Amino acid sequence: MSEEITSKNTLAKNEIKNFILKVDLINDGQVEIAKIAEKMAEHFDRTEKKQINKFSINFTKGTSEITQGDTFDYVLVSEKKALSMTFSETQCAFWLESNQYRDNSLYKGIMDNVVEVVESLGIEVKSKRIGLRYINQFQCKTKRNIGKIYGKRLSSLVRSMLIEEDVLSRIIGMEEYNNDGFKMRFQYGIPNKFYPAVIAVFDLLMDIDSFVESESSPDEWKEIISSLNHAAYGKFVKEINPKYLEDLK
Repeated sequence: MSEEITSKNTLAKNEIKNFILKVDLINDGQVEIAKIAEKMAEHFDRTEKKQINKFSINFTKGTSEITQGDTFDYVLVSEKKALSMTFSETQCAFWLESNQYRDNSLYKGIMDNVVEVVESLGIEVKSKRIGLRYINQFQCKTKRNIGKIYGKRLSSLVRSMLIEEDVLSRIIGMEEYNNDGFKMRFQYGIPNKFYPAVIAVFDLLMDIDSFVESESSPDEWKEIISSLNHAAYGKFVKEINPKYLEDLK
């Protein structure tokens, strides 16, 4: 979760199990997802084309009509970078995913390529939502170790929810923030990999989803993503035990 690769914020031993960067586009009928995917394919090892069955219901006076049409998702895969990028006609969106995120070098070059491709199409393309999501999971064998990973606020909240731990099978807390210029959804707790069994292992979750829901042009995407990156890292630092944070660097 760092903006500069050489920054002190880079966490060499981060516990990010999944990273997602998603851009939802305004569907005005002009956006040709297939063309974007085709041009981006040269930066990846292979492309998987998935057919999606799409149903819609058209209501008229006294009647309704069900129509079916097929759309496609194009999944571009890079084995070397351990990531995939999906361009979805169904959602009119594209997103990048990786389970080996270390820093923003994972997506910066690729997003530069996407902007170049989109601008080369010669049509106006705008996004309506951009989001970064970091799903962190930390190994925690016992309840008393919660405070060694979470900061004081989170450890106190989670401990307070563990009063009936002998019958609890999952503990998830969620907070939503509406900041100036962006929003954030923050989830934490004990997801329990053995769910629905009663909690026996106290592995911890820190799921940070920062996003903007406003219209923006491709030339603005880089700055928006950078701001969301900083916001997510700031929240991570605020909620983690400072000593544990040092261990991750």
